[in-house]
Amino acid sequence: MDMDGSMMGRRGKKVLLVGTVILLVLTVVSIAIVVLLQEDEDQPDPERMILRMASKDAIDATLRHLTSEPHTAGTEADTQQAEWVKGQWEDQGLDEVHLVPYTVLLSYPLRDKNNTVSLVDGEGRTLWTSRGHQQPLWQGEDHPEVLPNFNAYSAPGNLQGDIVYAYLGRDEDFQYLESRNVSVTGRIILIRYGTIFRGNKVQNAERRGASAVLLFLDPKIVSPDGEGANVTYPNTVFAPEHAVQLGTLLTTDGDPLTPFFPSTDSAFRIPEAEAPVPKIPVQPISYHDAGYILSHMGGETAPQDWQGGLNLTYRLGPGLQDPTWNTSLDVYTRNVNATVYNVIGTIKGSVEADRYVLLGNHRDAWIFGGVDPSSATAALLEVSRVFGLMLKDGWRPRRTLVFCSWAAEEYGLVGSSEWTEQFTTHLKGRALAYLNVDMVFEGTYSFISMSSPLLYEAVMTATKKVANPDPKEVAAGRLYLYDTWLHRHPDPNHEGRPRFKGLGSGSDFSAFQNVLGIPSMDMYYTAEPDAPALPLYHTLYEGYHLSKDLYDPEMSYHLAITQTWALIALSLAQDTVVPLCLRCYGEFVSEALQDLKDEYGELLNQVKPQLEYFEDAVTIFHSATEMWTSLLPLLDTTNPLEVRSVNDAQMMLDRVFIDPHGLPGRPQYNHVVMAPSSNNIYNSDSFAGLQDLLYDLQDLTPEMQVTRWRQVKEHLAAITHLTLAAANLLTHDLW
Repeated sequence: MDMDGSMMGRRGKKVLLVGTVILLVLTVVSIAIVVLLQEDEDQPDPERMILRMASKDAIDATLRHLTSEPHTAGTEADTQQAEWVKGQWEDQGLDEVHLVPYTVLLSYPLRDKNNTVSLVDGEGRTLWTSRGHQQPLWQGEDHPEVLPNFNAYSAPGNLQGDIVYAYLGRDEDFQYLESRNVSVTGRIILIRYGTIFRGNKVQNAERRGASAVLLFLDPKIVSPDGEGANVTYPNTVFAPEHAVQLGTLLTTDGDPLTPFFPSTDSAFRIPEAEAPVPKIPVQPISYHDAGYILSHMGGETAPQDWQGGLNLTYRLGPGLQDPTWNTSLDVYTRNVNATVYNVIGTIKGSVEADRYVLLGNHRDAWIFGGVDPSSATAALLEVSRVFGLMLKDGWRPRRTLVFCSWAAEEYGLVGSSEWTEQFTTHLKGRALAYLNVDMVFEGTYSFISMSSPLLYEAVMTATKKVANPDPKEVAAGRLYLYDTWLHRHPDPNHEGRPRFKGLGSGSDFSAFQNVLGIPSMDMYYTAEPDAPALPLYHTLYEGYHLSKDLYDPEMSYHLAITQTWALIALSLAQDTVVPLCLRCYGEFVSEALQDLKDEYGELLNQVKPQLEYFEDAVTIFHSATEMWTSLLPLLDTTNPLEVRSVNDAQMMLDRVFIDPHGLPGRPQYNHVVMAPSSNNIYNSDSFAGLQDLLYDLQDLTPEMQVTRWRQVKEHLAAITHLTLAAANLLTHDLW
């Protein structure tokens, strides 16, 4: 008994000792938790840090540097800027920074022989010739590296012919000329910039047998208040008489010699003769020079809505008033291989390092790029600078932030397309969202965003926290970016919500959204509804003076876009549950179907069984997004596996709508819900593949209609399948 009592005493002491140790451990842990909580309370709020630390002066200094010299893609200055951006990101404290090179097909004019259009008499004597360069009007614009006037990827050529005026170069404009028995075959076509992408204008002309195209800015659009020096640049944002808009003619994305694959050293390059570039000469000219040509044109008077801002009567042609005169064109633009560099910097995530939130902007410009792209490049470098300062204060995002400075965007989204082709597998499996800003503004009227519906809420939430840069709007009680956006761009289908624009193409989000299905967005400040949007776009005069002095003297609009960009990135990289709006996606798809039926209802009724399956699939998908949204608040956010599963499903939703075969006739685009319009790649079409198939179906021969109807049924079945697959993603094993 004594032995047993002794043992019980020893056991009791052990139990007491263990209990004391446990109590001490719990006490220490509790104290540590309290300390950590106190430290968290003492830690600056990341949102407040972004709003406080983003600096107008820093943005201004960066913008001034970026616009100090021309930096066209593939030039020495462009390479130097890539290295400078790399150095900035290293100094800011990003975890990794890399230069990623690609050798691609670019296009340049000759420096010693200008591209020109001339009028010649019957004996071949030159009576008048257009200017090969734009006239410098502000300090620095006489820089020796400024390129002569040209359109990238124009075919070279020296030719003479009759000239025809084709207004905006749309399909309907050429159809009107045909109705007036004005043939464009073998003729030089004079076309105004505006409404649709310049490459689509040239496609339309080339498809109809034109021998060449001249593009010009009409003062009705770019200088509506007149042509005098006091109402145009450098005193205002309106275009002077010698302004010429440079730009690419490529209607596909990426290096034209390496379709679907990255232009690395091992890449197979197709012969240039097979590349999707124009086969006819194309040249941009000023409205001064276009006016001289138009003043001598013959033919009947153009329709009233084809008349422009020049003080003359616009005529259709063909030819000139003096039948012995002719139009002569000399284009020496040539395509060459050049090496360009993306710059990629990362801040690694602390919890989900394998989930990426990407922020991107292109770096190259046709000349100085004061607005496009340098206003946004300066904003991107300010976002990264602020995040770098936060890193030094001990903050680190939950997910990885990837900063992308793209090369050769102006030539056809070259750098971003090649990079996404090279890293497709990584991006499909890991990229959460891509946040693009091409330029800060085309005016100062209102903020607006182009976006995948999944990002609607994230964008709106951020804009509700950023101070309104417009003093007049603040005086009217609209204190935040969101307030003016809602007031000036309301969504007609959703009361109390601002309008979002669709993502077409024309900037670096295209490969992410349209090819890989990574939810993407862009944003900028718009021009007033009846005012021209950035009249000096892609001209010599789009420099620092335009961006800072004429548009944003206080740098307030630059700052607002910077802060919004950073806040959107922060929420996506930081929130435990990724703030993607699935309900918005369900609404978008339902409304897009209704729009399609409103436009093509009679035709679609001819394939009613297939249409009914599709309608049912859209209803099921919409219901699934509503159910997901209603159940999301019940998620156990303390369970990391459940959180990961939910986030992955949300991240993958846009991917489900990717058809690996591409859209009918357009294999370069894969997203069946949203894609660039075939008639204007700047615009977005919902169910673009179906719209392409239905657009001209009734104009086809009976034999061709049989083939087309089969394509309609086949694509409709594919969309139906993918829509049901998206619904199944959300309803299968829902938590």
